[in-house]
Amino acid sequence: MSIWKNKKSDTTDTIKSSRATEVDLQGLIQLRYQSSHLSLGSQRKAFSSVSGNYSSPFKGRGLNFDEVRPYQAGDDIRNIDWNVTARTDKVHTKVFQEERERPVFIIVDLSNSMYFGTRHCLKSVTAAKAAALFAWAGADNNNRIGGLVFNEHHHMEMRPKGGHRGVLQFLKLLSDFHNESHSKVHNQESDQSQSDPLNTELLFARIQKIIHPGSIVLLASDLIQMNEARLKHIRYIARHNDLLITHIFDSLETQLPPPGRYGISNGHQHQSIDTRDSSLRYSFHQLFQTKSDEIEQFCLQNRIHLINLATHDNVADQFLAALGKDKSVRRVARSRY
Repeated sequence: MSIWKNKKSDTTDTIKSSRATEVDLQGLIQLRYQSSHLSLGSQRKAFSSVSGNYSSPFKGRGLNFDEVRPYQAGDDIRNIDWNVTARTDKVHTKVFQEERERPVFIIVDLSNSMYFGTRHCLKSVTAAKAAALFAWAGADNNNRIGGLVFNEHHHMEMRPKGGHRGVLQFLKLLSDFHNESHSKVHNQESDQSQSDPLNTELLFARIQKIIHPGSIVLLASDLIQMNEARLKHIRYIARHNDLLITHIFDSLETQLPPPGRYGISNGHQHQSIDTRDSSLRYSFHQLFQTKSDEIEQFCLQNRIHLINLATHDNVADQFLAALGKDKSVRRVARSRY
């Protein structure tokens, strides 16, 4: 966690509450009541009568083949069965029936860069809230909930389990992992230096294997560590599942504080920066804007849904804007930088 301080006014912008720096399990459980307004379903109809609780809000994944019947006006031409059409000399189309259950799998990045925040809470805490809301929304649709949490050195995973019991088990895993990792980061414990770095390419390859095709997947991360190797696996996940990425950031990452000289500290080391240089301020903002544009373009190219979340945002409101059941309040959720 970094803290900046204006030496001129001797004012500080610090995170004092433990609720801002640690994940409160009871708080994640309380988010259950805010998830009731979220929907992982869409308003559009499936190709045939829907037998499940909802149809996908994203790309219509999770559809099982049901039968082949003669083509009717309005049928999607992409579902024409050309083999049957050739045999019968009449156009036939495939009919799909939606799965009754679609696993929800949540991936939470708790790398060191996520333990940073200057407004309201750490990025890691925001990620935990997003994960909890998504988990509860999935459970409300009677889906199994699973997930994986990782940092630079190790990970913990949970195969999808049904009901609210599955949500509670995942939230317990998430809060324990977060708070233990935060303690090590904050106290700069040396046990991490004694362990081998986690091979994230192998980790994401494993994620591909444990996610059931047709699942609904959430990735909560600041995306700072996303190299081409990770992006390759994310593309694969997006091809076979409905993927939602929450890009989490802090306001200080979008632009430097007002012109002045500031002290920066992680609690053990101290440095200072001078933000009076306008060219420096412009370049700093452009770096973030370029990164955001690249993330948005990547998501568009791979049909991935994106929600931008700042640490000072109300996570429930941002999710409601993007996934709310009421069409009148649904919109593309974009944080104001």
